[in-house]
Amino acid sequence: MRLISTLKATAAVLSVATSLAVTAPSAIAQDMPPRVVGAVMVDELTMAPMQFAIEVELAASPAEVFAFVSDSNNVDDMIGAVSSVSVSGDGMSRDLTLADGTVVTETILVNDAGKMSFAYSLPGDNPLGLSNHLAVMQVRPAEERDGAVLSWQQYFDGEIPAEVMALYTKAAASLTDRFGGYSSGMHSGISDVTLTHTRMFNVSAQEVWAEVAENYAGAHEWSSVIESIEFEDTDGKIGDVRACFIPGLGGATREIITRYDEDNLTYAYTIEAGMPPFVTSNEAEWSVKPIDEDSSEVTVSIVFETAPGVPPQAVAFARTSFFMFAGFGIDDLKYFLEKGTPYARQFPS
Repeated sequence: MRLISTLKATAAVLSVATSLAVTAPSAIAQDMPPRVVGAVMVDELTMAPMQFAIEVELAASPAEVFAFVSDSNNVDDMIGAVSSVSVSGDGMSRDLTLADGTVVTETILVNDAGKMSFAYSLPGDNPLGLSNHLAVMQVRPAEERDGAVLSWQQYFDGEIPAEVMALYTKAAASLTDRFGGYSSGMHSGISDVTLTHTRMFNVSAQEVWAEVAENYAGAHEWSSVIESIEFEDTDGKIGDVRACFIPGLGGATREIITRYDEDNLTYAYTIEAGMPPFVTSNEAEWSVKPIDEDSSEVTVSIVFETAPGVPPQAVAFARTSFFMFAGFGIDDLKYFLEKGTPYARQFPS
């Protein structure tokens, strides 16, 4: 098993291909409250579960971000796999031609600039194989500073192709490259970036918590990128340390639990070694939310800062790398808990 070195180019990082496929829950529990995202009444458009979500903070106004993502003519700029776009039906239908010539048709269902909500769907016979599909893009102001937060949610039934998740991960990275991160005087010139992945798991919240939090020292049992772990037990969860040995990294990361909340199924740890030298801090947070007795919603967030004066290309590389490997982590955990075996991810040499 090989891990891409943190010194390789961003293009190499983005070229990683995987073949993960896991089974999704078939429907939302009947007693769940209605799902509403901005102007989008999700349950009126699909009863499929939310399979994953991507959230990125962008250094641009919410209006600017929404104008870009809601303009179908920008899809090929946002998603690298799309070579051209043809818009029809008064802008409510678009045909995306992929690099291999495949044509994907999407129907625009909601485009509400007032609430900054945009939703589209793929037909049942789409080449990506997604059933009852709905995608929702919601833009809101950033909470702590000028800027915008884009949430991009994907709802569908059936198998989850890894190439679909990779497609949207790369698109999110392209948006952060286009609009920039938080620097240029904010936080004394330090770039502060938050990256988030959310997935639906077909196992209970307690099962997820037992593996990801209570078995903190055993992440190598399900992670495709961690070869082994050395653990320092402090007789209390906060302060516990694990050193994760990752082939290709040239050493180990040192991760220390800083928050541990069993009641709300949330914990966080800082990564204090094994990072590129220009990354001054890096914290990961896992949270687990029960959906019903057999399913849960799991989110992993990465917040990192870089030193002042770091070239934008280096920040973009770190953002892309951390975002991708956080996605690997949550997908590996989902596969392990649902399939009962680790995912044999393949990395390029």
